[in-house]
Amino acid sequence: MNQPNGGYHHGHLRNALILAAAALIEEQGSLSFSITDAAKRAGVSSAAPYRHFQDKNDLLDNVRDLAFIGLHQALEETQKIYRSSSDTIAAVSAMSLTYLNYAREKRAFFSLMWEDHGQMHPERQNLAHKSVGFSLLLASVEKHLVPSSRKSLSSADQKQALRVATQLWALAHGVATLESNQLLDLFDESAQAEAILIEAGTALLTNIASGNRECLQAEG
Repeated sequence: MNQPNGGYHHGHLRNALILAAAALIEEQGSLSFSITDAAKRAGVSSAAPYRHFQDKNDLLDNVRDLAFIGLHQALEETQKIYRSSSDTIAAVSAMSLTYLNYAREKRAFFSLMWEDHGQMHPERQNLAHKSVGFSLLLASVEKHLVPSSRKSLSSADQKQALRVATQLWALAHGVATLESNQLLDLFDESAQAEAILIEAGTALLTNIASGNRECLQAEG
């Protein structure tokens, strides 16, 4: 890139360094680059990054934010496809597969997003408030659980939706992590990530919905 320092307007250098670090992670498939490498990639002096970041971990925190935004956008695109569909199980399954594909395509970023690289404690404190995509999955689960007899969920239904969405998220994350570490087929050599997500997710959603219908019938 080799852009001169004077070519950056106020605030642009910070973003350029974040993008440079992201590009290095993408190319190398690891986090082994140095902050000097990021500066070189952005076309600035090795001292320039320290105007905006305390150290490499600080820079990586900002790259992590970018990775979470990417996941959120990928899930949002999937959600849009099924917005007008009545097949809520297919919609939730598609979101699980989107999570899996993101982990496959952005393997190094996936590691950065969820593994503790020395900054997880402060990151945990604000992670729940960031656009990580979970709210989109939760909305799809709520749509699946809403009874046909009413247009909104009760407080108990909302708690159930949160619990189910957390289970589905954990399922997708676990499958993606095991596959990334080449351990998914450790016990069952025929194990396929997509099949596990679809079959387990469908069973969970079907059982929950059936249980809710039985409760409504009993109340009626």
